Amino acid sequence: MSHKTSPARRAVFFTALEETGNQTLSAERAKVSRSWVQLHRSTDPAFDADCRDAIASFGTLGMSGSNKPPSGWGRLDGEELVVRGSGGSGGGRRVQIARARLHQWTPRVEDRFLATLAATCNVKAACAEAGMTAAAAYGHRERWPGFARRWAEAVREGYAEIEAALMANGENLFSSPELPPEAPRPPMSVEQAIHILHMHKHEVREIGGRPGRWRRPRTLDEVRPSILRTLAAVAYEFGQSAAGQAGDRRVYAARRRA
Repeated sequence: MSHKTSPARRAVFFTALEETGNQTLSAERAKVSRSWVQLHRSTDPAFDADCRDAIASFGTLGMSGSNKPPSGWGRLDGEELVVRGSGGSGGGRRVQIARARLHQWTPRVEDRFLATLAATCNVKAACAEAGMTAAAAYGHRERWPGFARRWAEAVREGYAEIEAALMANGENLFSSPELPPEAPRPPMSVEQAIHILHMHKHEVREIGGRPGRWRRPRTLDEVRPSILRTLAAVAYEFGQSAAGQAGDRRVYAARRRA
């Protein structure tokens, strides 16, 4: 491509760079090559400074809490775009709009995940629908506050609907409900519905505590020291004379008073 480029094309490039923070996408939008950009940045200090300013001005966009690009940047040449980088308070990766990678969270993947979560309150089922792992889902929620807010809203919505459906079924044990449900819901037993309500009661109703993580039971080797200490204390207690036990009780009573 020629070294000279029209002012209008340069303006398109800098506008795109301010909107994406991505030099490659901006060059494609302006119909110029990456080598053209590198040449100008290396030979024109003013051009390089304008590029740095444009990229810096984009930085605040990524802190909106969502990896959904702004209007006009959902796709480029048929490929889906996302905000890439760190959406949380931590992390040092520069935020920019870029092409979505394989198995990456995108707005479409988020929508599929949240739709299933709102229908089932089941993270595992939502992950299966979105084609993502539970670890990836929780990690994405941690990085992007906007997704975390939508997640919480989906759980509240699903909780309310499951609770209402459970009550409606209880009221219509021997008859059909007067109105059909607004949207089809996956088959769910009463036990499953009660379990889901129990799992989310703290998050939605602020009842009880948060569900704890499952912990592996300790092995005999791990608990053996504490068992031996307990047995030694019991043996010591039984082996003491009556006078010794009375002396210990006096010492303990004095400590409590102190």
